[in-house]
Amino acid sequence: MANVTKLPNTTEISFGGITMQCRLSGKATLMAEKRLKESIVGLFVKGEGEVKFPPIHSLLVIIHESNTTSGIKESDIVNAFYKFIDDGGSTMDIFEMVNGMLDNSGFFGKSKDKANEETLDGVAMDSILD
Repeated sequence: MANVTKLPNTTEISFGGITMQCRLSGKATLMAEKRLKESIVGLFVKGEGEVKFPPIHSLLVIIHESNTTSGIKESDIVNAFYKFIDDGGSTMDIFEMVNGMLDNSGFFGKSKDKANEETLDGVAMDSILD
């Protein structure tokens, strides 16, 4: 049985018979971008600002690099993907899982509601990203 590391902002991703705890930490971001030779933002946004859907291999790299569950190799993730698709899953399902993990990890920044909940000495602060 795989050991599970519970970290803040961790998302459970499950497909093709495996379940992983995933979190896009700073290290995971650097490793994924190094392997992809592109920024993660660049996978989702065209130069003109239009949204695009990244290739599935890129999504699997992000899943692999963000996985915090020990004992799961990249080949396990690839084989789980094959099984997931063969069992009727879709690449859009994988896209939604990765998008949810990125959002939960704080990759897209904080929503305005979450940012307003933060306080410094009891005074609410607005996000500098808004």
